[in-house]
Order: sequence, then structure tokens, then C-alpha cells
Amino acid sequence: MRLRATVAAALGAAGMLLALPGSALAAYGEFSYSVQHRGQVYQTSISDPVGYDCHRLDLPVDSPAYRVHNGTNATAVVFLDPNCATDTFFTLAPGQSAPAGVLVRSVIFSR
Repeated sequence: MRLRATVAAALGAAGMLLALPGSALAAYGEFSYSVQHRGQVYQTSISDPVGYDCHRLDLPVDSPAYRVHNGTNATAVVFLDPNCATDTFFTLAPGQSAPAGVLVRSVIFSR
């Protein structure tokens, strides 16, 4: 009897999660970064990014981002490649900045 109640509760919770709108899977806050192009430094950000999607940063050709700050409420994993696919990555907790020298071309958020 307990097993049935546990399974029913788990299925109900899963159904409710699937029924949530897409915004429920978003991280809240801003993920900011700097990029240098033609001698100028630009600061830009991603606001309220969708979780579990690879976000390719808006960058000039061959210029990775630096001075990365995770101002969202989710964990961010930043990657050197543009497809969130290499083993060159760094994990940033909410509110954390990447150390100097961490170069970024893409990011994925935990929610």
C-alpha cells in the first residue's frame, strides 16, 4: 500500500513539473561578461536565461569573453568552446565571478 502511495505521489509531482510553463525552467538574474573588440572593451549580459540550454555568447570572431560574473540564482557552467561541449569548463555558483584567465564562449545553467 505504501509503495502505491509513493509511486502515485511521484507521478503526480512529475506531472506538475511537466505542466509548468517554460519560464519556470529559467534562471533569474543576469549573467554578465566582458569582450574586447578592436581595442574596445564591451560589457554585456544574458538576462533570465533558460536552464539546461547551451547559450552561445554574443562575441566577435575569435574573441572569447572574460570577466564573467554569474548574477543568476542558478549554477552556471562556462565553456571555452561555443557549443558547451568540450572538457574545458569552469563552474560558477550563483553570485560567483570567474577567476582571471577563464575565457568563455558558451554557458549552460542548472535550471
